[in-house]
Amino acid sequence: MADHDVHRIVGTSRALAAVLDQADAVANTEATVLILGETGVGKELIARRIHDRSAHQAGPLVTVNCASIPHDLFESEMFGHVRGAFTGANRDRVGRIESAAGGTLLLDEVGEIPAALQAKLLRVLQERRFERIGEDRSRHADVRFIAATNRPLEQEVSSGRFRRDLYYRLCVFPIEIPPLRSRPEDILPLARHFLTRLAVAHRVPCPKLSRAQIQRLRAYDWPGNVRELVNVLERAVILANGKELDLESALPKSALYFAAHIPPVAEQGAARGFFTETEFEQLAQQNLIAALEASHWKISGRAGAATLLGLNPSTLTSRLKAMDIRAPEPDSLYVRLGAHRGISTLARELFGRVLSDPQLSRFWANRSNIGVLREVHLLTAYLGAASGGPIRYNGRDMRSAHRDLAIDDSDWERFQQHLDATLQALRIDAAAGDEVVEFAASLKADIVRH
Repeated sequence: MADHDVHRIVGTSRALAAVLDQADAVANTEATVLILGETGVGKELIARRIHDRSAHQAGPLVTVNCASIPHDLFESEMFGHVRGAFTGANRDRVGRIESAAGGTLLLDEVGEIPAALQAKLLRVLQERRFERIGEDRSRHADVRFIAATNRPLEQEVSSGRFRRDLYYRLCVFPIEIPPLRSRPEDILPLARHFLTRLAVAHRVPCPKLSRAQIQRLRAYDWPGNVRELVNVLERAVILANGKELDLESALPKSALYFAAHIPPVAEQGAARGFFTETEFEQLAQQNLIAALEASHWKISGRAGAATLLGLNPSTLTSRLKAMDIRAPEPDSLYVRLGAHRGISTLARELFGRVLSDPQLSRFWANRSNIGVLREVHLLTAYLGAASGGPIRYNGRDMRSAHRDLAIDDSDWERFQQHLDATLQALRIDAAAGDEVVEFAASLKADIVRH
């Protein structure tokens, strides 16, 4: 299969087009790029596009997975070493910076760089000079730097785990890739593209997707993004064994498939053909907050929220005041959990685990899928407000709503287990996780039957 096809970026959504426009705009500059996005969204593909359209395209694109390098080997891996520099250094070694000379160095999972070595990387970015371990000679770093991460680096900076000065050096030109669930129009072209590739790889006829299967793919939440889509399709092709595509057996066995790209408020309006004033205001709030968080709460300027929304900055400021939308405190639990995206992921993951539990799923036995989605939406809004988010919670009283459900101590213990597992699975910072657990514990007295 042709190399250009393997690295082809597929999609028709406006969100993806905006990302590609940003990548093309910065490609032919020397600016350091920070690519943000969840695991599996295609950060390396965007890095490759920037490299291929840059003045460094004739040089190599060298990728360093910062999370996979042992801390005690990181300096040698990045900068190289000379013979005799330390025990076991039997020969000179060229580091990744030197091996990328004339090309591009992609620092994948840059948030995993050991704190002790962040200062040394900062110096390379500032001075474009480095030394191999055990060598006095200073070498020129003839390389274009691109960094990528699925972690909220601003949160890491606030907690002291990532240097603020290094963050600003990396974040000269940030590009955020939206998750697959927020650009559903890309799912079908991606699925057809990968099915064609998989059919060639497994030497079977290219399977066709039925209308029902297309709807199923669009309804699933894709927490693993494009990478998960590829895995599901490959399982389906293998299970089909050259016959009809077996999509149902390939999808994860979960009690709930989220239609996350259809907000519950929008779903209600679409069903009746119009929005109420309250629903319209909620949609406007969600849209403004999404733009503000994408711009890191910068209102004006090239990458500001006003530009993203096509508004005059003074108009946006007036709307924020009218809707009582406030920038969250940098050290708030809301920010440390990853803002709206992080809290939404936490709510969905927790709901998925609870709904898959034979004991706890009884509380939603008679609820429709849309009804459950509305519960997830309410939980997200409730947690967002309670953790110091940008808007006040305006919904059902969660304490009184659960008071008459006959929740007992055994149910609460099961819920706590799922909450702990969710926090661990999402790699929530221990301090932030403790605050979430403490907040949940504060609800127990009001909702558990004694």
